[in-house]
Amino acid sequence: MQKPSKPAPKITPSKVYLKRLQDWSGDQKISETVLSLWQYMEPMLDFIGKNSFTAIKLTFGEEGTSGYVKPAWLAGLLNSLRQKTENAFIVETNTLYREKRSNAVGHLHVAESHGYSLDKTGIPVIIADGLRGRDGQNISIRGDHFENVKIARGICESDNMICISHVTGHMQSGFAGAIKNLGMGCASRQGKLLQHSGTLPEITVEKCIGCGACMSVCPANAIGIKKKKAILVKERCIGCGECTVACRTGAIDIKYDENVVKFQEKMVEYALGVKKALNSKIVYLNFLENVTKNCDCMSKNEAPIVPDIGIICGLDPAAVDKASMDLVGIDKFKEIFPGIDPLTQIMHAEKIKLGIGQYELLEI
Repeated sequence: MQKPSKPAPKITPSKVYLKRLQDWSGDQKISETVLSLWQYMEPMLDFIGKNSFTAIKLTFGEEGTSGYVKPAWLAGLLNSLRQKTENAFIVETNTLYREKRSNAVGHLHVAESHGYSLDKTGIPVIIADGLRGRDGQNISIRGDHFENVKIARGICESDNMICISHVTGHMQSGFAGAIKNLGMGCASRQGKLLQHSGTLPEITVEKCIGCGACMSVCPANAIGIKKKKAILVKERCIGCGECTVACRTGAIDIKYDENVVKFQEKMVEYALGVKKALNSKIVYLNFLENVTKNCDCMSKNEAPIVPDIGIICGLDPAAVDKASMDLVGIDKFKEIFPGIDPLTQIMHAEKIKLGIGQYELLEI
C-alpha cells in the first residue's frame, strides 16, 4: 500500500512595509518620509551596533542622468544611522562598461558631482572592489550556475548592509531592484563579467548605417566596422549590452532566449553570495519613484512608465522586489521588454533560498 504523501510545508509570507509618497518635489518632505519608514524598521535591525561597519549600498547614477536616489532624500536616515554606528559608509563597485564609473577615481568624481561626498552627507564613500574592480573574494554558494561567486572585498568585510535601490526596468533582466543591486552591484569586475557571459547581442546588417556609435562605447573592443557595417567579435564580447543602447537605428539587439533566463539566474546567485557573506544582516529599501524603462547606468533621462508610488522596505529581497513589481504592475515591465519575464528572478530566488516571493504588504 502506497504511503500518503506529506503535505507541502506552509510558507509564511515575508512582511513588506510600504510608505506611499506621490509628491517628490520637496527634499525635506521626502527625507522625513524615508526617516519615518526607517524608524519603523529600526527595532527589527538589532544587527546594527555601535561598532558595526554598516555598508549603505546604492548607485550614484551615471553622468547625464538624474534618476538616482538623491542624497538629500536620505539626510534623515543617515543622521539617524550616524547615531547608531560610527562606522557607516556608502559603498559601490566599479562598472563593467566603459564610463567614468569603471574605475574608483572616476567613480568618486561622479559620486561627488551627484552630492555623495563626506562634507555633504557626513558619511564617506568607499569603492568596494578597488581601483580597477579587481579586488574580490570568493564566496561559496553551490548554486545551479556557480559553485563560488566573486563579491567585492569591501562588501565581504562589512558587518551588515542597508541596500537602497531605485526600481527601474532593465534591458537584460526586465526589472532592476534589490536583487540586481545585490547581485550585479556587489560583484567584482570578474563577477560582473561571469554574470554577463552568454548574453550576447546580434547585429541586423540591413539596419546598420555604419556610424560607429556602438564601437565607441564597447568596453571590450568587440565591435568593428567592415564595409560600412558593424561586425561583432563574439569571442571578445562580454554581453554588457551597451551597444544596444548606443545604436540609433535598432540594428543591435540582444537575442532574448534561454541566455536571458540564465543571466537573471546568475544575478540571483550572486545576490545569494552577498547574503551569505553578510550572514543575512541586510535591510532593503526600494524607491518606486521615476520608474523608467532603463536603469540609472544610462547616461540620459527618461520619462517614467508609471506615476510615483512611494518606498518599500523589508528583510527579504525577493519579497521586496515582488511587491515592487506588483505595485508598478508586472505587465508594465513585460510591455517594455516583451522577451523577458522578470518573475524568473523571484522563482530562482525561491529555488536557491535567497528569499520568497509571497509577502504581506503593510502600509505605514
